[in-house]
Amino acid sequence: MRKRLLTAVLSVILFAIIFSWFFFVPSSQREPNVYYFGFSETFVFVILYAGPVYLLAGLPISILIDKLAAKFQRNSKWKRYFFGFGLYSLAGTLVGALLLILLNQNANLFDVIPFSICCLVASNLYYHLLLLVSKIDLVLNNRCSFVQEE
Repeated sequence: MRKRLLTAVLSVILFAIIFSWFFFVPSSQREPNVYYFGFSETFVFVILYAGPVYLLAGLPISILIDKLAAKFQRNSKWKRYFFGFGLYSLAGTLVGALLLILLNQNANLFDVIPFSICCLVASNLYYHLLLLVSKIDLVLNNRCSFVQEE
């Protein structure tokens, strides 16, 4: 659980950086008399809004997906990877669509699709960071056990 919590925190921070960078408008391209959020303002807003979603929806869904993926432990690494990738993509898309529909009763398909894509990116960011954190944890645990054996 510690690994998942660390991954969620890292994912929120990295997602906020990517989102803020993607939607940042340089001062040379800004229209006069129009307010634009700065990078740091967008970063804070993304953390405030995406953080609870990662923690309250993402962590339980991640545990569920990993339980489903555990059935594929006998298969190759690539099959497990693509199975997890597909499930995390589906979960991100569905969570995004459900959140938008719950928060905005008047949402139409043209509102849902971009928001779902954004959530798909967020869920896959979490998935790949979870794989990275798991790999680092495995290497560190093997290294610590190697040091203890000597």
